[in-house]
Amino acid sequence: MPPPPEMFSSARRGENAELKDGLHSTSNTRKKESLKRTIAAMTVGKDVSALFPDVVQCIQTPSLEIKKLVYLYLINYAQSNPDLAILAINTF
Repeated sequence: MPPPPEMFSSARRGENAELKDGLHSTSNTRKKESLKRTIAAMTVGKDVSALFPDVVQCIQTPSLEIKKLVYLYLINYAQSNPDLAILAINTF
């Protein structure tokens, strides 16, 4: 099933702040949706590297689905933040 088109919509003002709030949510559903939107933005070429520490914090969850999404993000940004990526891998 293809992702909904709103995941690939143009950047809105404050979108990173909105994503950051979702990543810090206590709801796994909201975290998962924020991670999906972050990866969708990354896929179309937007720079979401500022969310690196927020995405890495999402590893601390029992949800395998969220861990897989974090892993996709880490694979992409590990070259630009190698030290943080190594620390993040140790938490898996």
